[in-house]
Amino acid sequence: MRTNRLTLTDFSTLITFLSVIGLFIGCSSLRNEVDPSLLGFASSKLVVTGYLSPQDTTLAVKVTRSKTVVGNDSLDTGSNVTDATVTLTEGSRSVILRYNRLNSPVDSLKQPYYSASARMLPIITGRTYTLTVTTPNGERVRSTCTVPNRVRPTAVTFDSTTENQGRSLLRRYYVLVRWQDPPGEANYYQVTGYFQYMTKPVQGVSLLGTTQLSNSDDNRGLFSDAGLDGTQMISGKAYMLSTPFTSDQVTNFYGKYRDAKVTVNLMSVDRAYYQFQEAVIRQRRVRNNPFAEPVLIPSNIEGGLGCFAGYNNATLTLKLK
Repeated sequence: MRTNRLTLTDFSTLITFLSVIGLFIGCSSLRNEVDPSLLGFASSKLVVTGYLSPQDTTLAVKVTRSKTVVGNDSLDTGSNVTDATVTLTEGSRSVILRYNRLNSPVDSLKQPYYSASARMLPIITGRTYTLTVTTPNGERVRSTCTVPNRVRPTAVTFDSTTENQGRSLLRRYYVLVRWQDPPGEANYYQVTGYFQYMTKPVQGVSLLGTTQLSNSDDNRGLFSDAGLDGTQMISGKAYMLSTPFTSDQVTNFYGKYRDAKVTVNLMSVDRAYYQFQEAVIRQRRVRNNPFAEPVLIPSNIEGGLGCFAGYNNATLTLKLK
C-alpha cells in the first residue's frame, strides 16, 4: 500500500500557489464600486485670466467657466462667458471692459476677451489694480495685483553649440541674457524674445522671417532671485534657430543674412504670475506620466480660479548683421 506524503518541494509549491491566490483576492478587495451620488455635484467656477503691463496698449481679460469632473455636462462646457460685467479699478478711477463679439470676418483677428484701450486707465508701475467680475446670475469674483518695477537687461551674448545627430551635425544658435537683480526684495522674471532676419537674395529673392526664442532651461525662461538676491543673473540658453550640416561642410551664419537681429524681453513679474506659470510648466512636464504626483495650480482669484497679475517689460536688441 502506497502512502501519499507531502515532500518539501510540494509544500513550497503549495505555499506559492496560496500566496498568489491571496494576492489576487487582496487586489480584488481594493476595487470598490462608488455610488456617484456620494461624490456630489461640484459646481463650475468662473476662470479669470488677465495680465497688466505699462507697455500694453490694450487692457484684456479672459473669462471662462471651469468644467467639473462630476457634474452636468450640458452646463459645464468650459466655454467663454460672454455676459459678465468686468471692471478694472485703481483708486478712484475705473473702466469697464467690453466683450469682443466676433460677428464678421473683419473680427477674425480679435480674441474672445473683455478689453478696453489702456488710455482709459493707464497702467502705472507700483500701483495696485482691482479686477471685479460679476455675472447676471449673481456670481462675483475679485482679485488685485501690483505692477512691479522694471529691471533692464544689461547684456545679450550671441553664441552657438554643435550637437552630434548621428550621420550629421547640428549647429544651434542661441543668446544669453544678463541683468542686475535689485537687492533687498523678492523679484521674479520671465525671459522671452524673437529673432528677425532677412536672407541674402537667392535668384533675386530675399526671405523675411521672425522666430520666437526657445528657452532651454526647465522653467522655460522663468526665474526667481531666491538665493541670488542682489547678484548679476543670467538666463539659460534661448535658442534662435538650428542649422544641420556634415563634417566636411563649413557653416557661416553671417554669410546667410543681409539683416539679422535678436530682441529679448526681460519681464519683471509679480509673485502670483510666477507661481501660476511655474505650476503650469510643471503640470505640462508630467501630464503624460501616470505615476507623476499631481500638480495643483494656484489661483489668486477670490471666489473663482485663474490668475490676475502684473508685469513690467524691458527690451534689449542685439544687431547681428
